[in-house]
Amino acid sequence: MSLPVPDPANRHIPADAADLATLPRRERVEQAFADIPLTPNERRAIQALLDAPDSTAPELGAACGWQNAAWRTQMILLCQRRRRYFWPNGMGADITNGAIIGALTVYDSATLGFSPQPDILHILYEAVDAG
Repeated sequence: MSLPVPDPANRHIPADAADLATLPRRERVEQAFADIPLTPNERRAIQALLDAPDSTAPELGAACGWQNAAWRTQMILLCQRRRRYFWPNGMGADITNGAIIGALTVYDSATLGFSPQPDILHILYEAVDAG
């Protein structure tokens, strides 16, 4: 099922949540980046993740030229901007920042490293390349 392409003049209006809920997660993620292209900072955060999987948040932030928790913050904002796609039935009131970032990443608590979710890796590459 393909969703209608939004009018470019109204890009801030995402696809209907009911339609999104019927799509598999991979298609929702793909649609999210098609409807809401990456900002330069979002692109930098995703590129760092793609270039250095299994890196810690401070390492990924440093790769972007940022300090402290800036990479995590950017990833949280990136996912929140696309929340209607990632959670078409709504985000739970108890959702944590780790769960938000988990929409696109896998976190290893033993190494504190983040990696892209394998099933959407190609979508992340395409989103970065689109800019």
